[in-house]
Amino acid sequence: MSTIALHHILVKSPLLAEDILRELQLGAEFGDLAAEYSACPSARQQGFAGYHDTDNLPTALVQAIFGQGEQAIAGPYQGPVRTQFGYHIVRSADQVPRPMLFDEQAG
Repeated sequence: MSTIALHHILVKSPLLAEDILRELQLGAEFGDLAAEYSACPSARQQGFAGYHDTDNLPTALVQAIFGQGEQAIAGPYQGPVRTQFGYHIVRSADQVPRPMLFDEQAG
């Protein structure tokens, strides 16, 4: 398990997701597109959805974030990734180091 800082744009339409990804690849600002199009409340924070344990995220999303699976794309953006919530465009996630457990520190 790892914790990531998740930045994403969530839309219901796969065609809109493709259009957004194309705009990003042409140089559009991720935060601006998230604020305009995302159906997630994180749109108010330019797509920043907070810190999440990867164990609590949909598998397809985690695979795309870490460059696995058929939806993984080289570059700063991954997607569109289909989950039960809709279609996600994900900006490369920052991993947050897991704090050492007491037993690991004492070991």
